[in-house]
Amino acid sequence: PSLIGSDRNPCGSLPLPGMPEEVDDPLLEDGPNNRRSSRSRKVSIQTGRAGTRRSGAPPGAGGLEPLNVKALTSVGPSLSAAREAAGATKHEAPSNVIAGVGSRRASNRRKSLMDIDEVELHHRHSGSGELSSRHQQKKATAEAMQHIDHSSTATGHRLMLQRQTSFYPSGIRGRLGALRRYLAPHCRMLNRSKGFQFVMFLALLGALFLPDMWILANKPDNDDLDVVLTVVLVAFLIEFSVQWIGLAKTYAGSFFFWMDLLGAVSLLLDLTYLPLAGYLAGSSGGANNIIVMRAARIAKLGARAGRFSRLVKLLRFLPGMREQGNDAGTAKVISARLITALSTRVSCLIIVMVMVMPIFGMWAYPEQDWSMTSWLDVLDTVATDTPEHLAWRMQRFGDFYSEVGYYPYMVQARNPSSLSETALAALPWVSTRPPPRRPTNVMRRETENLLCDFNFQAPNQVDSLMNVLLLLVVMVLMVGFSLVLSSSVSKIVLRPLEKMLFQVRKMAATIFQSVTDIASSAVEEEEARQDEDEEDGEGMKPKDAFDQETQLLEKVVQKLAVLSEVTMNKNVVDVETMDGLGEADKAVLIAFQGGEEEEDDEFDDDDGYDALTKEDRMSLMADQRSMVEDAGLSIELIDSMSLNTLELDRARSCAAAQFFLGQQNHGVAIDAAVMTGFLEGVESSYVKTNPYHNWFHAIDTAHCVYRLLHICIADGYLGSIERFALPVSALCHDMGHQGLSNSFLIETSHQLALRYNDRSPLENMHCAILFKICTDDRANIFGSMRRSRLREVRGACIDAILHTDSAKHFSLIKEVQMIYEVNSEILDASRQMYRQDKQSYPSLEAMDVFSQPESRRLHVRLLLHMGDISNSCKPFRICRIWAHQILEEYFLQGDQEKALGIPVQALNDRDKVNRAFSQVGFIEYLVAPLFFAVVKALPPFMSLNEQLIQNAKQWQQLWL
Repeated sequence: PSLIGSDRNPCGSLPLPGMPEEVDDPLLEDGPNNRRSSRSRKVSIQTGRAGTRRSGAPPGAGGLEPLNVKALTSVGPSLSAAREAAGATKHEAPSNVIAGVGSRRASNRRKSLMDIDEVELHHRHSGSGELSSRHQQKKATAEAMQHIDHSSTATGHRLMLQRQTSFYPSGIRGRLGALRRYLAPHCRMLNRSKGFQFVMFLALLGALFLPDMWILANKPDNDDLDVVLTVVLVAFLIEFSVQWIGLAKTYAGSFFFWMDLLGAVSLLLDLTYLPLAGYLAGSSGGANNIIVMRAARIAKLGARAGRFSRLVKLLRFLPGMREQGNDAGTAKVISARLITALSTRVSCLIIVMVMVMPIFGMWAYPEQDWSMTSWLDVLDTVATDTPEHLAWRMQRFGDFYSEVGYYPYMVQARNPSSLSETALAALPWVSTRPPPRRPTNVMRRETENLLCDFNFQAPNQVDSLMNVLLLLVVMVLMVGFSLVLSSSVSKIVLRPLEKMLFQVRKMAATIFQSVTDIASSAVEEEEARQDEDEEDGEGMKPKDAFDQETQLLEKVVQKLAVLSEVTMNKNVVDVETMDGLGEADKAVLIAFQGGEEEEDDEFDDDDGYDALTKEDRMSLMADQRSMVEDAGLSIELIDSMSLNTLELDRARSCAAAQFFLGQQNHGVAIDAAVMTGFLEGVESSYVKTNPYHNWFHAIDTAHCVYRLLHICIADGYLGSIERFALPVSALCHDMGHQGLSNSFLIETSHQLALRYNDRSPLENMHCAILFKICTDDRANIFGSMRRSRLREVRGACIDAILHTDSAKHFSLIKEVQMIYEVNSEILDASRQMYRQDKQSYPSLEAMDVFSQPESRRLHVRLLLHMGDISNSCKPFRICRIWAHQILEEYFLQGDQEKALGIPVQALNDRDKVNRAFSQVGFIEYLVAPLFFAVVKALPPFMSLNEQLIQNAKQWQQLWL
């Protein structure tokens, strides 16, 4: 114990035999006066020859080199300083001196040491010989840690003593600094209190309005006003001192610091017991030089600028200007700060303009009333030359000012010895109108022989009233502009930002659940962070909330970026690494990826639509036109939505199918005989007895897909393979359909549902039939393609057909909405371009968006699904026929459901379904949401939506 706290080692050097190199020690746990984490720290113990026993020393005899315990190295210098401050006096440290600094673990160590002693005593009484070395090391460690606990208690007392003595530094400057630090939190608390703010608000109103209200009230003197303004001056000085002490770093030297100081000084000009106020009053009341009088008024008005600037503090009471609490989000904090900054600057600009504008008229030629001087000169001449007419002139003099707000109320002789007795008989002249009650309302004019006092009570009251109105106008302008700015900022910044951040948080929470953990950790880190400067007061809370949410969103975005990178990387091994691998390694990786190595080549000239020259396209189009016209159709009918495929015979339907598959639409060359064989196989695969899902529905879907491709100008961003896969998929998307839905097949455990594990059994069957037909060389329309192109077109066909499953309808809507939300600015601009100039659509930016791989895949799925359900977008005559056809197919399935005793689906009961009402619901809840979402990204589909709305109205009229 004598080594504890020595100068050589403040933390002590103790013999700690067998002590591990790192132990958990609570001595570094901070007490209530330290703002550190309460977690235990690792205590490094450097050993000399730890564990090396001297020769001849018995086991456990403590014959090891002493260990240098550096458990308190971080506070070592503080221990020495505390020892010097405390001197040689020893103090008995109470048990609660270092509360929270390992006291609980220290008691546990004492208990552990008692247990070890009890074991040792029992061991000796039992005569079992010496204790094991492990038990001796354990005991030595416990004793050493107990010594450290005792030392830490004394050390904590010394540290507390040092804090107490350091609070009273030597010197006047040091004592004032210590006093300021002591008063700072109390001043900040007082400055934030509502009572103090209310009192200062009343004092501000008094300083602004009372001087002028006193003149309006025509008080005879300013004694009471001086008392009130003196109290207001004291209040201003108290507020100035409170803010200077409590907010020294943010307030001292700021704009409001100087304005508050000027406002307090300006009150001296309104105190009549001070000579400065009397000088200004005399200048405004009795000066003969109008420029001097105007300068005095401007100086008085300018001196009140400081009080005007205090009006800016009224903004804190307006909605949206208050500081946000800890629960405020990033958007609200940014909005509040922006509103406060803009409103403060606009208010200061208004005040400066009100104060500065009168100054520019100071040097202009003054407009003044010369009648007073003229009349006095006339009266002076009359009094000396014709004194018998002086009384009459006096009467005329008083009548001249009868209709003016100011008037003379007394004329007396200035130098009676120079006037005759006749003139003195008419003097002093007193008006019938009353004299002023306030001395400051007296305006005196002098000549060589006469003195005249004017009553300027009315002009001074008007001047005071204008000052009051000026204050009210400034306040209204400040509040009005602040509210307008608040509304504008909320509309332009707050609401869109809140919406965006809400969507980010919602989307992030949907994608992964670790956002909650991120938020919790961010809050814990913020709580554990030290507040080095507490002088910002109110401003700290919104900053903390802002930082927390900003850090959270930053982490969310980082994690989303990682997830996006992982998702977009199709192959784990990049291209460079793949190129550096051997053939055997490449084969293994390709086999695990489930396919062959992709060929990195472009479309050949004969494999794409762009490879065709303009003459080739015109020649192909001419051939197709003649083929269609020979069959009895017209290109104009095909290029409209008025084609009713139910009215076509077999020859015309096959001609239409050949036209949709023609090379002029996609650039892929197909042998005529192979196309004929393919179409024959497709037609024979449809069930002819189905009212709806038959060969004519396939032709109708292919026609709609053809029209949709042309309407949205898809050849600008879809490749030839995709534009070829779409008509093929449209013709084959319902092959083998038995007129029964997927839900029926799953409910009845149909062999298709069993074969495809209840996952889109019909759509999987359609894909299988398509490629089964292509196994025949006479019908294989993909036979001329390379393997890489074949994989692409096969994947596109399968993906498009599988997405005709009605169960994926709403997922397609979400994908369309996602594409639009991500690229809303570009797509909105493109939609505006389409409205102004349809020939310029689409824009280059929109083309870049649509050319992305994910967007192209979505277009293929979307166009086929839209073509499949597009009957509601055709003229009502055609729409009505197809609606009755599909309802009849539903009714046939309902009849089977009734026969099997299984639940009848909603639209399948012919005895309950209203045909017109069912189509209203079909359009409202299924077709319209998809088409309205698509038109935001593809505005050329607006015409389809217009027809859709008309059909809905027609069905509603039939229903009603």
